[in-house]
Amino acid sequence: MLLQFSVENFRSYKDRAVLSMEASSDKELSSNVVDDGRNRTLKVATVFGANASGKSNLFLALTAAIMTIRFSHQIQVGQPLFNLVPFMFDKEMHDKPSKFEFVFIQNGIKYVYGFSATRMEVVEEYLYAYKTARPTTIFERNENNKPVYRFTMPAIKKELEPLVAKNTKNKLFLATATEWNSKETKEAFEFFSSRINTYDPNFEVLIPQIGPMLDNDNDNSIRTFIKDILKAADINIKDYQFEAREQSLDDMIAAVPPQLRGLVLAGVNPGEKNIAYTVNTVHQVDGELYLMNIAEESEGTRNIFGISPLFKRAFEKTGEVICIDEFDKSLHPSLVQYLINLFNDESVNKCNAQLIISTHTTSLLSQKYLRRDQFYFVDKQQETGESELYSLDEFSPRKREDIRKAYLLGRYGAVPNIKEGVVL
Repeated sequence: MLLQFSVENFRSYKDRAVLSMEASSDKELSSNVVDDGRNRTLKVATVFGANASGKSNLFLALTAAIMTIRFSHQIQVGQPLFNLVPFMFDKEMHDKPSKFEFVFIQNGIKYVYGFSATRMEVVEEYLYAYKTARPTTIFERNENNKPVYRFTMPAIKKELEPLVAKNTKNKLFLATATEWNSKETKEAFEFFSSRINTYDPNFEVLIPQIGPMLDNDNDNSIRTFIKDILKAADINIKDYQFEAREQSLDDMIAAVPPQLRGLVLAGVNPGEKNIAYTVNTVHQVDGELYLMNIAEESEGTRNIFGISPLFKRAFEKTGEVICIDEFDKSLHPSLVQYLINLFNDESVNKCNAQLIISTHTTSLLSQKYLRRDQFYFVDKQQETGESELYSLDEFSPRKREDIRKAYLLGRYGAVPNIKEGVVL
């Protein structure tokens, strides 16, 4: 589970921004919190803000950090790191490293992992594990002047010190050590390799990821889950047909809308076989069955279909942290509320999966379903271009306060300053 994520000097975030999933001492809506006796962790966090305020940049920061960690061992010497973009509106920040830190629980152990990096090299990196009440330093790394690696425990030093020579300036030691079968880093790396993911809500982007899941749905459990979600959403789809077949790269490119090709084709190896997935929805009208290609369905319907297998896997198997920017894209507010409630429902979310989303669905701003510490806002200072991330909990609203009305009135910031009277 994710306890905290922070970012500094990345895109519109100049100073350190912190998204905390650690619950406050508030006893309201206890089912929205996972309490293991040592940590109280939120299952859902929602991020609100005006257009161009920096919400998407927060999710781009999560993506950049996760992908940098996940694919670090594949980077060649001299190759730039994955998509690290420093704060744009201060030239002094351009040559300074971007900084990322995660606090998380993996297999019952709390970890703190962070790194600072420019486009070309890692400047600092560290990993701490709370195997007791006090943290154990797995490793600390500092590349200023000359590389310095620090290991405090003799057993850890014995295992990890020989692997330093295997690492390079543009690789993360967490990934390198794990690649060389380090037991000390394996659990932490596993969190980034499979337990936290950022997703685009567009079906066209999701289908290459959910296609293998649908293709291997031998017990029809995913099919049943998707049908149940669609039924709950009051969408008239009785069933679906699915087909997987080999496809040339040219055909794959032609089938993807131009605006989504960069997302869908990122990482595709032209030398590998590409699989095309076809989904047809089954409708029943007046006792007759009709087939429609899913491309003919509404965007909202396609997106619900795409995220449903991911939700099922997270609820029942992985306990994954699912991060989705613009989660409510083409979705009715009532449906957005329903999907969020699934994560806070203990009978559905059996593995304590977490959901982090950005949204403009202001009807969610109610203390009836979400706690004050589950609401975050992003505001951008127009004079400097800096984004600021902060929690509703900092304002200490009364429990009966209409926070939606207060937000729309600008009491918490993070709303657009509409210029009335502008001549068009």
